Amino acid sequence: MNKLSLSNKVRAGYGIGDFAICLYWSGVGLYLLYFYTDVIGISPLLAGWIYALGIAWDAVTDPFMGYIAERTRTKMGSYRPYMFYGSIPLAFSFVLLFWAPPFEGNLLFFFLLIVNLFHRSCFTIVSVPYSSLTARMTDDSDERTKLTTARMIAASFGTLSMSALGFPIVAWYGEGNEALGFVFLGAISGLIALVVLGVTIKSVQERQFKFNKESLPSFSKVTKSVANNYPFWIVFSSILILGSTSIMFNKNLIYYVKYALDMHDSQGLILGVLSATAFLSIPFWSFLALKIGKKNAWLGSMTILFSGLIIFYLYPIKGISELLIILGFIGIGNGATGVLFWSMLPDTIEYGEWKTGIRTESSLYGFMTFAQKGAIAVAALSLGWILTIIEFTPNTIQSIETIENLKFIMAWIPIAGIFISFILVCFYPIDSSFHKKLIEEINEKSE
Repeated sequence: MNKLSLSNKVRAGYGIGDFAICLYWSGVGLYLLYFYTDVIGISPLLAGWIYALGIAWDAVTDPFMGYIAERTRTKMGSYRPYMFYGSIPLAFSFVLLFWAPPFEGNLLFFFLLIVNLFHRSCFTIVSVPYSSLTARMTDDSDERTKLTTARMIAASFGTLSMSALGFPIVAWYGEGNEALGFVFLGAISGLIALVVLGVTIKSVQERQFKFNKESLPSFSKVTKSVANNYPFWIVFSSILILGSTSIMFNKNLIYYVKYALDMHDSQGLILGVLSATAFLSIPFWSFLALKIGKKNAWLGSMTILFSGLIIFYLYPIKGISELLIILGFIGIGNGATGVLFWSMLPDTIEYGEWKTGIRTESSLYGFMTFAQKGAIAVAALSLGWILTIIEFTPNTIQSIETIENLKFIMAWIPIAGIFISFILVCFYPIDSSFHKKLIEEINEKSE
């Protein structure tokens, strides 16, 4: 495979696709648990179970989706057909996900669970092939950083849009009826995502490989290759631990703002500032990654996140200005994780190919998302259990002890994850020069 430089038009066309992906991902991540507890009215424990089972199903189907997509051959390529045919069901499932059905008891629980599983399946069909395109479009490490930067800018803008406009859309269209407002949020988001994914599908091209699907390695060989790829496991473990612990901050922020600070009317502004600072910091982290390396940039971002969460816990927040400043600081650290992770992960593909002679793209992404979402499922279930333990009850005044415990788990569980991630990435071996050497040796073997 020869080095391929991409135009800014192609980078933008690919990157904008993550705007659509993150409308779905952040919509679920920010609002679904709240929708279950405060709009539909089920307990945090049941909400945690539904959320966890949905994510767990997503985790199981991701590796198989990657395995299938990697072996697909059409005129459109291996990955784009799934994005093309999957985008409409995905949009429909998102509307259904935020519809409050007129059911009660076990029927309500199973309906919500089935809809969740349906949405997760549609999301897998589109998102795994989309993520895999990064490695299929170019094999140059620096080019991937630029490509991933475009993607993360769009992703962060998608998260920013959903964060800042989610509750205002619910309030505007719901006119006091949050259940109706969430249906409109799902419909508007799904329609926009459908159009955006169409732009991406038309803009990008997949490189042609010398081998055909019959020559691709078996699932057991792919598994063995991934198992022997220790840089992948460093990146994998770091993001896994970071993602599963940060859920305690991200998903509880809406509850903390509503019940501890009594600022529910300002949710859009508060969530928007957290996402906006992450969005605006992406070019900085991308520049830093090119100048000092992805590893060093990651360590710097973890230091900022660690400091921000310590301040959040220790400072007695009373007003919105204080909260926004602290969240802005945390957002700067958050801005690095996406762009660095998604540019480091493709580099481990070449390491695995160099090490074992087996190239994995969708399969590696599938393994990654399998464990990542599995960990999130466990974290979501744990969150539902923890909220029950601290006696959190939706739509009631919370006790001082409950509020204090809520703030504790929001800060210290993510802090532990940040610390572990920092230590792990210290051992990451791939820098720009090492990666170029890998590519050269791979190309020599293929000639």
